[in-house]
Amino acid sequence: MWEAISHHPVRTLDLADSVYRRWARVRMRSGRFAGFIIEVGGVPAASGCVWLMPVQPRPGRRGTTAAYLLSMFTEPNQRGKGHAGRIVRAAMRWARSRGVAVMSLHASDLGESVYRRLGFERTREMRRILVSPSRVRTRPSRKRDDRGAG
Repeated sequence: MWEAISHHPVRTLDLADSVYRRWARVRMRSGRFAGFIIEVGGVPAASGCVWLMPVQPRPGRRGTTAAYLLSMFTEPNQRGKGHAGRIVRAAMRWARSRGVAVMSLHASDLGESVYRRLGFERTREMRRILVSPSRVRTRPSRKRDDRGAG
């Protein structure tokens, strides 16, 4: 996925991949993360994941968990066949079955139309980089958990 949407060196992608795998395994074991894969002829054609992440309580939102859709990717020769939509609908069913009331994601330009067709709306999220990329850890801290507590 990252090879298709970013311009990072292979070494950077390889380092990030091993960190992502460790991060995802912990959440899979806890039941807070699931992956969805569509195969065509025994070959992966599309995939995506959903993470049940902790969020702060707020008015109008039930619970303190939100579903976050991530790592969506469809092989170029399989695009336009509805695979991404099937994955998103399966992820929404999975989250709903666990009592989660809201799902969010960060859409690429290519994927935005898929999400809009399924009822997703733009939000007003903002971001500021606090540490230069060269100083970001390549390993998650063992002291921090899903809730961000240290």
